[in-house]
Amino acid sequence: MTLSFDFSACVKKPNPSVFLLPLIKDKATSLYYTNLNLGNINHSPLTQSLAIDFGGGSAALLRCNTVVKSITYLSIRCNSAVCKQTKPDSFCFNKTNTCGKYVSTSFTEHPLNTLLGTDSVSFLTSKPNGVTNSVHSPLILSCPNNANALRLMPKVVNGTIGLGNSSFSLLSQLTSMHKNRRKLSLCLPSKPAGLGSLHIGGVSPYTNDVSKNLASTPLVIDQTTGGYFIDVMSIEIAGNVVPLGKKRRGNAMICTLAPYTVLQGFIYKALVSEFVREAKMLRVANVKPFNACFSSKGMGVSAAVPVIDLVVQGGAKWRINRWNLLVKVKRDVVCLGFLDGGVTMKTTEMVIGGFQMEDHLMELGLEASNKFSFSSSLLLKNTSCGQNRIV
Repeated sequence: MTLSFDFSACVKKPNPSVFLLPLIKDKATSLYYTNLNLGNINHSPLTQSLAIDFGGGSAALLRCNTVVKSITYLSIRCNSAVCKQTKPDSFCFNKTNTCGKYVSTSFTEHPLNTLLGTDSVSFLTSKPNGVTNSVHSPLILSCPNNANALRLMPKVVNGTIGLGNSSFSLLSQLTSMHKNRRKLSLCLPSKPAGLGSLHIGGVSPYTNDVSKNLASTPLVIDQTTGGYFIDVMSIEIAGNVVPLGKKRRGNAMICTLAPYTVLQGFIYKALVSEFVREAKMLRVANVKPFNACFSSKGMGVSAAVPVIDLVVQGGAKWRINRWNLLVKVKRDVVCLGFLDGGVTMKTTEMVIGGFQMEDHLMELGLEASNKFSFSSSLLLKNTSCGQNRIV
C-alpha cells in the first residue's frame, strides 16, 4: 500500500503583501488624493496626483495629454488580446486603431468614453510585520476621448483612481494579478499635514486593536457602476429618530469625492431642525453652503454638541461625533457639515461624504459576502488616521 500525503496542507502559506497608498487631504477642495509614479523607475517616472473615487471603474483615469508623456506608456490596439478582454463594453477608435471602453465615475452622470493603454506603476507594499517595500506593477489605464471630460476636476489632481467593484478598477487589477484578497481598508486624514492610508488586498497591519473592534453591515454593490452603498435604516440625534423616506435597498452611497454628506431635502430639513433643537449652542448667521451655523466661542464642552447615529442594517450604529459634525468656516463660527440635496436625489436618499468618514477606519470586504465595517472615531482612542501607527 502506498501512503500519499499532501504536506503543503500543513504548511502555513505566507500572507501576500498589502498594497499601501498614502492619502493626502487638500485643504482648499477637501479632496483626498494619492501620488502615483507612472512609468519605469529607470526612465524618469511621472508623478501624478489622483483623487480617490470609490465609484470609479478605471484603475487610473487621466488626461490623454498626460499619460502620453510617459515613455513607457503603450496604447492598446483594437485587435489585441488585452482589448478582447475588455468586452462587452469595449469598442475601437478606428482613426488611431486604439481600444476604447466606457468607464464609470462618481463625478459624471454617464460613463466616459475612454482610450485604453498600459504602463508600469510603482506602489508601496506592507507586510503584516509593518515592513514596506516598493514594487512595480503593469496596469491598464484610461484617458477620456473628450478632452473636456475632466474639466470640473480641481487642478490639484490630474485624474482619479477607481476603486469600484468593476473588472478594470485598481482594486480588481491588483488583487487579480497578485492573488490578494478582494478587500479595501481606508483611513481618511482630517488634516492636510497628516497622511491617511488606503490598503488594497487586505487590512491595514498597523491598526491592531482598532481593526478587531469594528461594527459591520452588508455592503450593497451597484451592478451597473460598481459603486458601494449601505442600508441606513434610521438616523438618530441624541436618541431621537429623524424620519427617512420610502426605504430602498442601498439608500446610502459611500463617496470619497463628496466633501460632506448630502441628504434628500426633506431628510436634511428634519435633521437640521432636530440638531438645532438639541444643540446647546448659540446659532449665528448661515455661511454657504451650510444652513445651520453656531458660535464656537467657549465651546469646550463636548456635551453641547449632540451626536448623530446612522443606524445601519443589522442594528449597528455609525456614531458621528463633534469632530465629524462641525466644520470651522471662519473665526468663532462652525457649521453642521451636511448639505441639502434638494429633490434631485432620485436614486439614493443620502451620499455619505468624506468629512463624516475622517479618522474612522473603514473596511470593504468583497469576497464570499460583501461587508462594510467601520470603527468609532479614532480620536476617542487618542489617535487618528494621520498618525504613523495608523498609516
